[in-house]
Amino acid sequence: MTYPTTLLFFLVPSILVAGIAARRLLDRRFFTALAVLLGVVYGATTPWDNLAVKWGIWYFDWAKTWGVRIGYLPLEEYLFFGLETVLAALVWRLLYRTERTERTDP
Repeated sequence: MTYPTTLLFFLVPSILVAGIAARRLLDRRFFTALAVLLGVVYGATTPWDNLAVKWGIWYFDWAKTWGVRIGYLPLEEYLFFGLETVLAALVWRLLYRTERTERTDP
């Protein structure tokens, strides 16, 4: 299985399902927080992953990627950072809503 196929069949459908389930809960504050979180994720993960590949800690089978590199990483790895962050934020939003609903005081 190629890296893009993995993203397409595992992360994208999960994001769509979570996004549909959470659609009424998504407001400006959510998207602002998500943008900040994505900035932190890319800022922290990009240097580490690039160094890990450069130093040979792990590698990518370039035959299973689109072949587009940014630094030492394939484009799909950057997409993975963002997609997994979006999925985690959507799931958190759904769980947070449920938690708050159950805790309402009379």
